[in-house]
This record gives sequence, C-alpha cells and structure tokens, in this order.
Amino acid sequence: MAQIPHTNDYVVAALYKFVRLSGLEDWQQRLRDITESCQMMGTILLADEGINGTVSAAPADMGRFIDWLTNLAEFADTDIKYSTYQERPFHRMKVRLKREIVTMGQPDIQPAEHAGIYVDPKDWNALITDPDVLVVDTRNSYETAIGKFSDATEPQTKTFREFPAWAKQLADMPDAEKPKKIAMYCTGGIRCEKSTAYMKSLGFNDVYHLKGGILRYLEETPKEQSLWEGECFVFDSRVAVDHNLKKGIYDLCHACKMPIDADDMADKAYISGVSCPHCHDKTSDEQRARFAERSRQIDLARQRGETHIGMKKPSVKSALSTSQRDDIDN
Repeated sequence: MAQIPHTNDYVVAALYKFVRLSGLEDWQQRLRDITESCQMMGTILLADEGINGTVSAAPADMGRFIDWLTNLAEFADTDIKYSTYQERPFHRMKVRLKREIVTMGQPDIQPAEHAGIYVDPKDWNALITDPDVLVVDTRNSYETAIGKFSDATEPQTKTFREFPAWAKQLADMPDAEKPKKIAMYCTGGIRCEKSTAYMKSLGFNDVYHLKGGILRYLEETPKEQSLWEGECFVFDSRVAVDHNLKKGIYDLCHACKMPIDADDMADKAYISGVSCPHCHDKTSDEQRARFAERSRQIDLARQRGETHIGMKKPSVKSALSTSQRDDIDN
C-alpha cells in the first residue's frame, strides 16, 4: 500500500474497493463519525458492491483515518492513491448510499468476483504496445480531451452509463474482427475494473486493466519512460494533474463543464462564467444571460468580502452535471 506523503499541504486520498457489503446505514454512520473526528472533507459512496471516495485532510488526520479503515477486515486491502494540494480541494464531507459506487447502470455486475486481470504500472507499457491488444480508455470525452495513452481507443461516451452500449457493439462484431486481448484503463482503477467484469459477461476472456489507474501509473512511472500524453482529469478543484500529480494547466468552464486551457480562455468566445469555445454556439441567449448574472453576483460578493455560493470551490463536482458526478472515478 502506498504511504501517506510527508508534506505540510493537505493530503488527497482516492480510494475504492469492490466488496460485498451489508448493513449500509451502519457503515454510513461509522464513516460519518470517523471522518468528522479526522476533520476530513470530500465524498465517500457506499453500495452493496463496495466503497468509492475521494477525501482530503491534514497528513496526521489522514493517517488516523487510513489506519481505521484498513484495520477493518472488509477494507483491509482497499486501493488508495495519494496526492497533495496547498488548499482544501473540498469544503464539505458527504457519505452517501448509492445503487452502484460507480454508475454504469449495471448493478448486477460483480467486479469483486468477475473482474479482469490486474496489470501493475511497471508492466503496462509492454501490454499496450502488443499489436494484438486493443487499448480502451473507459473514461468520457470531456476527460480524454486533455490526455490519454497513445493510440488508445476512445468510446466517446458522455457518461459511464453509455459504456455498455459501446461494449455490446464490440461484442457483436464478427469473430474475425474482434480483438484478441483488451487492456482497459481509467483515472483511478474503479471504472476499468467494473468495465472488465462487464466485458467478461459479454464473452471476452483475455481482459486486463491497469491497477490503480492513470494516477498510480503517473506516480510509479518515470516521465522519460511514460506513454501517457497530456494531463489527467480529476474530480476536485484541481481539475487536472500533470505527470508529477501536481495541479495542471486546466480550469473548468462553468457553463459546459469542459476543461479549458489558456488558449481557450484567450479565445473571443470565452466569457468567464458564461461560455467557452466548446459551448459558445451551443447555449441559448437565456442560458448565457443566466450564467452572466451568476458571475456578476459572484463578483459583487467578492467585492464585499463575502463568499457567494457560486464562487465557492468545494470541488469540481459542484460544477459538473449530474451524469458527470455519477462518473467520479478513483
């Protein structure tokens, strides 16, 4: 298990585990109690299929929480990835009960029993450069737009709920055209783990997934050996991280929820809080007027030294659509 970083900054922990759970209301209360005790902020999701969350805290408090969690038999080998940030990337703590800890719309799929084969980051390059392997990015288009592994196939989904339809089309191809092996990856491992279980249910046998996802790969792979291109979208106020797991160059358009860079913000179509080149021609005058008024109220609150609800940066989740929030991947 990765060690908590030695830092004076806040520690961000992305964690998940597919494990059959019962008594969810009891687990919810226990997690609320410990996260409150450790002064944590973030979101934890619980479902019959396991746990998924991203939380932040001071290093000592994070250590107390992780010790508590991993000393429970159900969560002893929970996958945990760490990064740091100077500010709190969240400003609230939520522990929620869900039908799925990552929403594919397939609650009967059980990754705990039927997932594909884990591939450690050190072995990933050799796998994805095999010509017999189809490399699949299980993330959505707003994520793949800013970074991916070279030559990866993108399903072009807007939400993870759309992935099963794409996978079914692949399964329905003639046998001669189907890939011999499939290697899948995502941000932190949870979506690709669930995706491999679904692919196996469709009859694919040689299915692999990157253990710990892109975040673990970036953490363990020297940059000069990396096959990763661009930055990695994350679901908190950092928006994206670079190869060193530091905040990247992207911000978020609060109109269309797409990541935007300096070139986007220099474009004449960019109006802070109102539009960007991705959405300027796709929103109505009424919507742009509403966004502009929201931005004006934020500026007025800032001038008064107050915090308007729209200017808080609890996390990128507050700016995302409902379907995007369902896709949070650790």
